[in-house]
Amino acid sequence: MKKVLVFGTGVSGIGAVKLLEKLGCRIAIYDESGKVISDIEHENRSGQSYEQVLFGIDTVVVSPSVPMNHRLVEYAKLCGIEVIGEVELAYRSSRNEIVAITGTNGKTTVTMLTHAMLREAGRDSYALGNIGRSYAGAVSAIDGGAVIVLELSSFQLESISEFRAKYAVCLNITPDHYERHRSFDEYADAKRKIFLNQTDCDYAILNYDDPVVRGFESVISSQVYYFSLEQRVKGCYVYGDTVYFCEDKPEEIIKVKDIRITGVHNLANTLAAVTVAKLMGLPNKYIVKALKTFTSPRYRMEYMGMYDGKRYYNDSKATNIDSTVKACRSMTGDTALIVGGYDKGISYDRFFDLLPSCVKHVIATGDNVYSIKDALPKNAHCSFEIAAGLYEAVERAESKTVDNVLFSPSTSSFDRYRDFVERGEAFDCIVKAVCGKH
Repeated sequence: MKKVLVFGTGVSGIGAVKLLEKLGCRIAIYDESGKVISDIEHENRSGQSYEQVLFGIDTVVVSPSVPMNHRLVEYAKLCGIEVIGEVELAYRSSRNEIVAITGTNGKTTVTMLTHAMLREAGRDSYALGNIGRSYAGAVSAIDGGAVIVLELSSFQLESISEFRAKYAVCLNITPDHYERHRSFDEYADAKRKIFLNQTDCDYAILNYDDPVVRGFESVISSQVYYFSLEQRVKGCYVYGDTVYFCEDKPEEIIKVKDIRITGVHNLANTLAAVTVAKLMGLPNKYIVKALKTFTSPRYRMEYMGMYDGKRYYNDSKATNIDSTVKACRSMTGDTALIVGGYDKGISYDRFFDLLPSCVKHVIATGDNVYSIKDALPKNAHCSFEIAAGLYEAVERAESKTVDNVLFSPSTSSFDRYRDFVERGEAFDCIVKAVCGKH
């Protein structure tokens, strides 16, 4: 009987345990603090050496939160023990056609939109992965004829070896996660692994407008299609006021005005999802119906309402600078921007230069406030101040004479909150509490 150590106790780790139990494996669980909380032999190995922790182990399954250069992981490899991620584990038990989606921004929206198109067309579909539902935890109960649409982060892609998607999408790559990846090139290499095992029977969908992503074509073995807001490409593009898909000849899909989700970034997300749907052979009527009815997931430029004469937007999902800049550029009218959170080691050197002139005030809160402050130019077009917490930040924003208050943190939530959802919920509650006073 195979003996497996599951390293990590989050959603992915729990999902891995669930699948391994069904596979009849003997399982030990090792948490991020270095404690064995469940052991194959029902013994407590906590505090013991890596050699003792790994004794008798055939495979280590790491959660995305565990870096591949962790000393236990490296020791396991030196000992000849196989190390894989939860996604790889699930893939080896899957019989399904897979759509895999990665990128710095837009992953969840494209995953859910693709899933919606499949459902409209009557296809059995499951949206899993980084979206919040474990691939490993779900795969054993999914019929082999269903399509699995996977949102994959760079952390998840680091640990694949055999994983192969029939349709693999890379949306964009901008600097992110320097707390994990040592350089932009290392981060991009992790994203590129989504195409690693594809063959000429598979499809790669690339953002033509992103030069880094477009450059992946030279190392891809599958059939390459593009999506673009700027060029007419083999794939999906915008020309005038219309979205087209072109393989042999251009085919009109939908008028831009009829797409329910708005913003330039969401138009690019739409093009990516349409490309996948067309390559999968979905009829246009179902693609169009999904585009006319689909709404963005929560906390992605979510309009909360009008309070004290100001429009409030909750963009808690903005976990990198590029996402925040795009959110700011979608604002109409003077805006107070609330930023800050977990310190990912990202430089804010160009942040203020990239902000549009509508941003009149920047209020920073969280662990990375001084990284943001240090990047403030002397001739900044906006004011800057630091708040002790999110409540104070909302109070300060509420006091400004602006049209909009935008919460778009530009970084992860882990300094104060479990995830962006908890952070988004907190912002909702705080806005109602602060504005209710007036």
